[in-house]
Amino acid sequence: MAEIQLTRIKSIYGDIRGLLSQIPSIETQKFVKDFIVETYNRVLDELSVISGTNYLDYKIPESQRSRTFPDRFESTIVRTQIGRVISRLEEEYGFNSYKTKEDSPGIVIFNKNQSEISLQINYSITDLINKINDENGKDKLRELESELEKKDKNWEKIKGILIWILNFSKDLFLEILPIILQKKI
Repeated sequence: MAEIQLTRIKSIYGDIRGLLSQIPSIETQKFVKDFIVETYNRVLDELSVISGTNYLDYKIPESQRSRTFPDRFESTIVRTQIGRVISRLEEEYGFNSYKTKEDSPGIVIFNKNQSEISLQINYSITDLINKINDENGKDKLRELESELEKKDKNWEKIKGILIWILNFSKDLFLEILPIILQKKI
């Protein structure tokens, strides 16, 4: 029974992280539609019942509804509350905000002949964006992904992003490098 309970809690954790990933950055959009808030509050009710722990303090109260836009809540408040409950679940249940190398998909290297090596990466930058909890890190990865897709790449910009990623997380940097190599840049 305990394993089923833990699986359900982990599923709810994933649901909450998914909700957070759907909220645009505060710079882009100041408000969040009430659907996301209502869904989040319902998920917290379910989490409280399944876990036997009171997570209701993390709910976003009606009093935080925008007076100007009655169908919306301020993005800052929503992001803060969701981030708080994600952090608590990570601490209480050991859910990692960034998966370790052992959990990462593999990289397969084929030696086709003496002069050519083929690299097969089983993940993308989007997968890495979904693995990390830090919003600034997600933004940097999105920026890198966007720049790598351009025909005329800005190498100074890519270099700056890679330096930031290296300072942010050595493991993340090592996972990004094969993706960049695979793009044959």
